[in-house]
Amino acid sequence: MQVLQAERTDYVFVGSNKTYTMLFTFSLLAHLFAFWLLAMSNLPRGFRARPVKSIGVELIGTAQFEKLFAPPVVEEPPTASLSPAPIVEDKPQELPPPVVREEPVKGPQPVIADNFQLGRLLEAPENKELKESLVLFDPSDQREQLCNLEVMEQIHLWNESFNPERVVAFAYKDPAVFGDTVTAEGAAFRSNGEWYHLTYKCTWNPTTNLVTALEFLSGDLIPHSEWEDHFLFAQ
Repeated sequence: MQVLQAERTDYVFVGSNKTYTMLFTFSLLAHLFAFWLLAMSNLPRGFRARPVKSIGVELIGTAQFEKLFAPPVVEEPPTASLSPAPIVEDKPQELPPPVVREEPVKGPQPVIADNFQLGRLLEAPENKELKESLVLFDPSDQREQLCNLEVMEQIHLWNESFNPERVVAFAYKDPAVFGDTVTAEGAAFRSNGEWYHLTYKCTWNPTTNLVTALEFLSGDLIPHSEWEDHFLFAQ
């Protein structure tokens, strides 16, 4: 009897230990889970598990796959682009013609007298009557007559082929008088039976009755048809 009692007691003891062990294990796991939850709630944001992003997957066919990985098609440029662009040559700008400076046409230059002959002419015996008649002229006519005498002598000295016999100061234009200077641009002189155009400018000294300055220009032969209209007589 004693032996059986001992076995029963031992059995009950063994059964109670297993139950205790299970309870203790469950309690420990519960405490650990609670501690884990508490620890996770107090962790910094950097240590928290980040949400996993979902990746979309699209199924494609074989033709689409080959198109994606096929090498790019190199398009050949058009042939026209390879040819060089035509070069348009600029037309040379035409320069203006050079300015040609025309030399002034120099006409016949007047003869300037420097060796006056009027004093000698008035003292010559053959001109005694002329000298005495000068007092009968008014000053303007006297000045014109003295200038005519001087210019006739100067024409002969300039060109001995001329033998002036007479001068008409107003043949084609009336002479202009300024002070003691007479300018006859339309005069004429007769030599060897012909009349010639004449221009002269003469300055006269009324005190000495002598010419102090003279320049003249002998012109062309005057046609006979013009003589009468310009008071040019043959004798």
